[in-house]
Amino acid sequence: MIQRNDMRRQVVLYTLGAFIGVVSGITAVLFRLLILSISRVFVIIPQVLGIFGWVVLPAIGGLIVAFIVVRYAPEAKGHGVPEVMESYAIHGGMIRFRVPLLKSIASAICIGSGGSCGREGPIAQIGAGAGSAVATVLSLDKKERKTLLVCGLSSGIASTFNAPLGGALFGIEVLAGGILGFSILPVILASVVATAIADLILGAAVSFQAPLFVMGHPLELVFYLILGVTLGLTSVIWMRGFYTIEDVLEKLRASKYILPAFGGLLTGLLALATIYLENVFVYSGEFAVNEPYYPAIMGVGYAFIDATLIGNVTLGALFLFGLVKILATSFTLGSGGSGGVFAPTLFIGAALGGAFGLVCSVLVPWAVPQPMAFALVGMAALFAGSGRAPITCIIMLMEMTADYSLILPLMIAVSTSYLVSSLIESESIYTLKLSRRGVKIQTGTHISALKTIKVDESMTVDPTILHPTMTTSQVFEIIDKTHHTKFPVVDDFGNIIGILIAEDLFKEPKEDGSEYQVRELMNPDFLHLSPGCTMDSALQEMIKRDEGHAVIVNPKDPHRMIGYITKADVLKAYEIAILRLQKSGIDVEDIGPAEIINIGD
Repeated sequence: MIQRNDMRRQVVLYTLGAFIGVVSGITAVLFRLLILSISRVFVIIPQVLGIFGWVVLPAIGGLIVAFIVVRYAPEAKGHGVPEVMESYAIHGGMIRFRVPLLKSIASAICIGSGGSCGREGPIAQIGAGAGSAVATVLSLDKKERKTLLVCGLSSGIASTFNAPLGGALFGIEVLAGGILGFSILPVILASVVATAIADLILGAAVSFQAPLFVMGHPLELVFYLILGVTLGLTSVIWMRGFYTIEDVLEKLRASKYILPAFGGLLTGLLALATIYLENVFVYSGEFAVNEPYYPAIMGVGYAFIDATLIGNVTLGALFLFGLVKILATSFTLGSGGSGGVFAPTLFIGAALGGAFGLVCSVLVPWAVPQPMAFALVGMAALFAGSGRAPITCIIMLMEMTADYSLILPLMIAVSTSYLVSSLIESESIYTLKLSRRGVKIQTGTHISALKTIKVDESMTVDPTILHPTMTTSQVFEIIDKTHHTKFPVVDDFGNIIGILIAEDLFKEPKEDGSEYQVRELMNPDFLHLSPGCTMDSALQEMIKRDEGHAVIVNPKDPHRMIGYITKADVLKAYEIAILRLQKSGIDVEDIGPAEIINIGD
């Protein structure tokens, strides 16, 4: 019966995964159409005002986005994926109902007004929100809700880039941190269904128009290795630079309603410079049918990526536009805009990878016949370094271009970039945002909670103390006043000389009727601990001695008490540890008491 119930729940979960795929597929299509419609409205501004209208355009968009984000949904700010990661790791997959709707509107306005950001982050958050909403409506348990959250995020990515396997891997690798057991099947199913829905409505087409790339010479592998190292370093610069600019903008004394407009204004000025550079380098983007013109660094930037892959962008334009895109994206999102960082990362990777390939083709033309193959590989390598999803990068780039001939160069460059970036920066571009807020995502790690807490973090620094000459009646008065039952005893010189517990007071009275003094009742043999001792080991020592208290002493002067702990302080430490575990992305409900306390080491 139990197996039958488990099977029934799995079937329900698979069905819901497919349903989430349908929702994400339709939502992805509507989101793209919404961006296109808003873009057509906003481009009227530069048509009316002339070239300087491009400066005003993103500033107006920033004002509208700020009103939506600040007033109604702060979670819609930024690039979306970190918020989903936090929901998955800490909040049990819960996302507010309003977030998907407002995120789609805010991001569509931000992108449509020329903000430098991508649409994958918003659609990922929108899909994840849909998964969370379905789970909440159906009152599913936390594990199932988190699975549907991954289904929504993965299917949103899959339908956006027409990459079902890449989308599934993105959710599993970036969000869940690894394979989810049987839950991987609903994720794959959701991604396939979402992609099929998007293809049915918009038509099946690859995300980027790239020629068939092949390796020209084995020597190219050396260049791809160098490219991986270069983009690994670049990914760290890109991540840290992005958040450095965000810090600078947030320190400005400006209203949260105005700051996104200021970031948009800075982006507009960069767009103005880009238009000038487009004329200098005779650049023309590969825009889709009915898609309005935007300067290269504005919006999602797919027109630039397509132009790069087919070889229509010069060396100077590749290098400069790649650098300007870093600034534009940082200004847009760092000031409070709403959009993703995946597409900008692909833009930057394509630009710098293409520039690297052109340099190599000039140096050894016989070994590098297709320099723009480095642009394609560069897209995956830069995201591997910044997003820390190497397998996703390899699979998704092949799906997005329908080109499977560069598997070896992709593997070399992606793995190298990932390794170099990981050695320098422990966080990804997604987890770094959370880490800066004090949320440390560490998936798949279970630790003994109390081993992470030192006694000096939960000890009582100034406990109620007794003097050795106090009488029992005086101690009873202190107990009535403080409700404490365990007391350290300190002499006139400030030295700890013993411990008195309430039970010691109930002793047969003296024959002469006089009261006992504390010095006669206290226990001079008590537990001493150093402040660097962990609460886990402190608890073990208490259990060994069958005592519920310990004195924390100065290691350099063992007679000098600096703190005091009881078993009640262990509970306090446990609470601190639980909060840390939650901030570390660990599902506390899945950790048993023995695993947390770990008494029997």
